[in-house]
Amino acid sequence: MMKRLLSIVFVTSLFLSCQNKAPEKFQIDEITFSYLGGLRIPYNTVTVYIRKEYTDSARVIVQSRPLFETPEWRDTKIDTMLKIDVATFEKFATTTESFDKINIEKADLSGIDGSTWKIEYGAKGKNKSYHFWSPNSETKKRGLEDFVTLSEDILAVSKLDKKKILED
Repeated sequence: MMKRLLSIVFVTSLFLSCQNKAPEKFQIDEITFSYLGGLRIPYNTVTVYIRKEYTDSARVIVQSRPLFETPEWRDTKIDTMLKIDVATFEKFATTTESFDKINIEKADLSGIDGSTWKIEYGAKGKNKSYHFWSPNSETKKRGLEDFVTLSEDILAVSKLDKKKILED
């Protein structure tokens, strides 16, 4: 009888200790912003990949391609790398926490002409990804303010002109 009672107490305490365990924080070591501009010629595809590598900095890889590889669009073909401070990276990572609260049904919109923006983030292959068609259209109504702001902030640290890229 005593053995059975001890077993029940042990199982109950084990169950309760598992219930009180705080959820693990989603680890973010990399953030990628991608832009696909449909039929737009300059800056047709833009990718900004940011990876936290050290305790004081993060590496930023910027790639851009025009729709056509012709001399007139040569200045929009970009492959470059730079660094940002880790505080900026952490600010970006913190902003992504709000993405889980996006009402996808409300945010979803599609069209014929426009662009697709994507932000993917995570660590070690465990990533989350959000992409929206023309999120700069009816941004507030769709609940995409943080998504658009982070996209613009990522472009700002990449030294790309957001007006030339994000305006449909």
